[in-house]
Amino acid sequence: MAPDSRTSQRAVLGTWPTPLEPMPWPARAIGLGTGGLWVKRDDLTGLGGGGNKVRKLEWTCSAALAAGATALVTSGAPQSNHARLTAAAGARLGLDVVLVPAGAPGSSASGNLALDGPFGATVAWAGDVDGKALGSTAEHVAEQLRRHGAVPALIPFGGFSVVGAYGYAECGRELLVQAPDTATVVVAVGSGGTMAGLLCSAG
Repeated sequence: MAPDSRTSQRAVLGTWPTPLEPMPWPARAIGLGTGGLWVKRDDLTGLGGGGNKVRKLEWTCSAALAAGATALVTSGAPQSNHARLTAAAGARLGLDVVLVPAGAPGSSASGNLALDGPFGATVAWAGDVDGKALGSTAEHVAEQLRRHGAVPALIPFGGFSVVGAYGYAECGRELLVQAPDTATVVVAVGSGGTMAGLLCSAG
């Protein structure tokens, strides 16, 4: 997987490489031996409280900037880490951000939602909708921004896209430099973008 000309320069948002730390006690507990289990600390990516979505946002935001975007629009759950980090990325890059979470005002005000405001993001609640309707609402918000003269870029739910997966292709190469004898990588799977990128780097 190689980025095209629009994304050849990623927007550097994080602190790389993230540490690789040994986990000797859990390793022994599951029979791997003291040096058999390591954790790639992608919670320490640096931007906006950290988290794995920063890697994807470096590439999706790069594509948005290349297209002349002045605003980012994305959707998610009310406590979405991706939404929080999109807000932080927008603040870093000088872009307006509109977050479109499912739910209604007052349903929650803690956690990530408490950080979205200080990062300067606007929250446009979508109401009680499913994933497809949530995406449609985000597109409607983007269209409203266009009518007011903005140039919005839709950032996919969770950063899931081919462009977003470049971030974890880069992570896989980073990991192989840190631990060239790595035989198995275990990763949580949601939309699949993280796994897709890692698989690509292994190929």
